[in-house]
Amino acid sequence: MNQRLLAFSILYECLFKGQYANLDMRKRLNELPSVQRAFVTELVNGVLRHYFELLKQLKIEGKISDKLKIILAMAIYERFYMQQKDYVIYNEYPKLVNKNGEKAFISAILHKLEAYHSFDDKDVESLSIHYSIPLWIVKLIKSQYSDDELYRLLKSFNTIPQVFYRLNKKKANYHDLNKYDIDIINDDSFSCKQNLINTNEFKNGYFYVQDVNSAKLYHYLDLNKDNTLLDICSAPGGKLFNCLDIIEANNAYANDLYAHRVELIKKMADKLAFEDINYFNYDGRYLAKLMDKKFDRILLDAPCSGLGILKRKPDLRYHIKSEDLDDLEKLQAELLESSSILLNEGGIMVYSTCTINKKENSKQILKFLNRHEEFSLLEEKTFIDEDGGDAFYVAKLAKS
Repeated sequence: MNQRLLAFSILYECLFKGQYANLDMRKRLNELPSVQRAFVTELVNGVLRHYFELLKQLKIEGKISDKLKIILAMAIYERFYMQQKDYVIYNEYPKLVNKNGEKAFISAILHKLEAYHSFDDKDVESLSIHYSIPLWIVKLIKSQYSDDELYRLLKSFNTIPQVFYRLNKKKANYHDLNKYDIDIINDDSFSCKQNLINTNEFKNGYFYVQDVNSAKLYHYLDLNKDNTLLDICSAPGGKLFNCLDIIEANNAYANDLYAHRVELIKKMADKLAFEDINYFNYDGRYLAKLMDKKFDRILLDAPCSGLGILKRKPDLRYHIKSEDLDDLEKLQAELLESSSILLNEGGIMVYSTCTINKKENSKQILKFLNRHEEFSLLEEKTFIDEDGGDAFYVAKLAKS
């Protein structure tokens, strides 16, 4: 299939049919030779990150079809962001439609575009267009954060995410990777300009892909070697694997709601040589009724709106709705209740999300503390583009 036609199909399904672009690409990129897959990935994700602003460039009076909107947005992105030559743009994009009138319309619009105009005013409507973030999300962030934090978050959401790797200390150290030009961020995480996914070291489990801020989470658990740990929403397992630097695998318990996701954890654990992990496949809200064991440490990386990872999942901004948040907050509260019962006295529970919505984060924890006098908040933090990683929230709670 033509690579631009495939990109159009993925974008149309995402923007107007409710499909997730990253999942669609994962299935459909196999239709292309490997050398063309990076082009489609950048074109799709780039359009998703800048869609509102790309459409603003058109300045068209009257309505145009959804199909033409996507085609023109693709052409503008490829021309101004990917620095494609004009003759390629003029030649290729009219081919994506069949009607002569549409071909002529696309050609006429593209020939009129001489420069890219930025729309970076300070009101929320302009910010929504400039950063291609739905207005309700911009308003939510503005209501909860300072203007400086608002701009930092919006800017970070439209950057191309960096790939971070987490060292598997059971198998390797940084000396084992010295043939690559890696950038060591800390004792755990590193990045590399070279793609390391196809290297023998990656295939042999010397390291795995994990966001740099996500990889910091295990420090909040204050682990020691003999602790028992329950990871309630464990898949894909990276945060649990971090903990196995310290605790024994047979003291680690991984739970996830979905059986196929538990299998993914097992598969990755085998690759990384983490044996003897205990696995469960339960709804975390009912774990306290299903298990007669209590734990020294509990990790609850809760399901959330994902508003902290919009640069990593640019299509999410078009799928999440404000009305979804109430159901998520209820689910998080129920998970916290179940987790609180499973924690030993003197134990530590870490609650985290990959969202920046305070109702799912600090306000959720405040409500929990008001219900549970036996718990105290030791520490909490919101990561905003720290070390170039995802936005992230973590709260460290102690049970007396």
